[in-house]
Amino acid sequence: MKKRLAAAFLLAVGLAACGGGGDDSGSATPASKSLTISMYGKPVVSSTTTAVAHSQFSLISAAVAADTSNPASDAQATAKSLTDALAARGVTADITNQVVDGTALHQIVTTEYNGKSPTADQFKTDPSSWLIVNFQLDDMVTPMSDPAQQAALQQFTADLLVFSQWAAVAGKAVFVVQPILTCDSMYSAASGLSNAEQVAQSNGAPIRFTGTVPTGFAFDSNGSPVPFNGTDLSHYGADCRTPDAYLQNAVVDSIADDIALAYKEQASSASAASAASAAQ
Repeated sequence: MKKRLAAAFLLAVGLAACGGGGDDSGSATPASKSLTISMYGKPVVSSTTTAVAHSQFSLISAAVAADTSNPASDAQATAKSLTDALAARGVTADITNQVVDGTALHQIVTTEYNGKSPTADQFKTDPSSWLIVNFQLDDMVTPMSDPAQQAALQQFTADLLVFSQWAAVAGKAVFVVQPILTCDSMYSAASGLSNAEQVAQSNGAPIRFTGTVPTGFAFDSNGSPVPFNGTDLSHYGADCRTPDAYLQNAVVDSIADDIALAYKEQASSASAASAASAAQ
């Protein structure tokens, strides 16, 4: 049986038409307009900790992590975390929340695109805005070795391909937040999800990855996790699939790094193009 795929959250990112961002050295020109980010969908986790809810990760500010479970407050915490992280990197962001119930990726693809990819002539090669998406399976506990989970992952791969292709048609670049690989099993649902995203990319999905967490572990012959690169398995909780605030903040920092870099690169390219046009 195919499992429904939940869209944890969707950030629609529109770049300012002009201006750039400053870097740590202060050598770049500050952006004349803020980076506008609209956040859609269900927040990744609520402040009420459960193994399933935290099986992916949380983009939630530590300052408000103890707040009561509420979709609006969770979304506000996500926005604050990313806004602060971007500000620390010299990028001013204007983030608004539009909290709605989680929508299945498969439902988006089937209702809006009839489950089919666009034709080659419909694509745009120069995206004018970005999407930062964090899709996850409804079931982030069952190992990917399970037949039903395998079917869900295959559907996810197909849906992400179609979703990202239509985003390209609309002139939107898709940044996919990578799942934190959990240490509960070498065949964990998180590992399966990560692999499904990689397969979608190799199949032609126009996506770019973000949110990488610099920790790691392997598994011994008994299937027990063996940490490396200084990884502390206690960050994954007693069930080894509940990333804590340390890992959650690492995801936010990674996203902020990628967004700030891409924003400044685009601003620099726009400035260069404007200078070249003026010189003609």
